[in-house]
Amino acid sequence: MHARPASKIAQMVDSAHSDVWICANSTKVDAASVIDILTLGAVKGTKVVIEIENQEDEMILDQIFDFFEAGFGEK
Repeated sequence: MHARPASKIAQMVDSAHSDVWICANSTKVDAASVIDILTLGAVKGTKVVIEIENQEDEMILDQIFDFFEAGFGEK
């Protein structure tokens, strides 16, 4: 994943009520940190899991899912 999509994800997570995590390649990182997201080394086709700690943040989970589905807005 490149810096631009990582930055967009971190911006989405900024309004979360609690922690949001991204898991890939057996690593779990803070989705609010661009640097942490970049350290995942996730490339196209990598299985990614998004975890939220608070049900109130389900809308953020949906936004991130839509962002992934849209190819990070690059389709």
